[in-house]
Amino acid sequence: MTKTIEAAFTLIELLVVITIIAILASFALPAYTTVQTRAQQTKDLSNAKQIGLALKQFASDNAGYFPAKAPAVDYESATPLTGANVSNDAFWWLFPNYLQSEDIFTVGGSAWTQNPADNVLDAAGSANRTETLEGTGGGNGGTAFAECSYAYVAYLTDTSNSAFPLVADAFSNATPLTYETSKTTPGGVWEAKKAIVLMCDGSGQIMKVDATTHQVKRSDGTNYFSTGTDWLDAANIVLNPAP
Repeated sequence: MTKTIEAAFTLIELLVVITIIAILASFALPAYTTVQTRAQQTKDLSNAKQIGLALKQFASDNAGYFPAKAPAVDYESATPLTGANVSNDAFWWLFPNYLQSEDIFTVGGSAWTQNPADNVLDAAGSANRTETLEGTGGGNGGTAFAECSYAYVAYLTDTSNSAFPLVADAFSNATPLTYETSKTTPGGVWEAKKAIVLMCDGSGQIMKVDATTHQVKRSDGTNYFSTGTDWLDAANIVLNPAP
């Protein structure tokens, strides 16, 4: 009788194979995570550019001025924005003539917008921002929504310095104009490593955040969003979104 000997892996061989696979996976995972993050940042930038296009269209209908007033029935008689306002108030004027969807104002993974936009808008002729780009504690049967992840620089025009920032990833609430290192905190969507910034001319960049100050810096080392200097004017208010 001839015996058939079946080939099989020994326990040691199996452990070696498993170890090799684990090592290869440890190399591949960071690369995958980097690619995924870059894709999310690219989508963030695309959203900002769409907002920028709507702002440009608004400006073309309003003597070159980007939205600079609080919600009201009529733009001409509306109250100018102040530091007490939020970016949602300025963006409110883009609906429904220039935008019909709130989706582009949310950023996946941002603590500013933890839920999808509901796309429920205020009725035409509304005097207040209630449904459009609402903040936490808004309508919808008591469901909390925060539907905007972008900060806004008020009192700019379509003829302002083309490099001036107009829209950007929202900042930290605790320390204005800086970003957070934790993704679970508002202002930490990119962990204080990158920030999406849209300029007055409609161009946008994924910009590096300074590792020490957690701010976006100009070439001279000053904050890219600083006002009252040789850069932005003191009248240019930087508004974070409604929490």
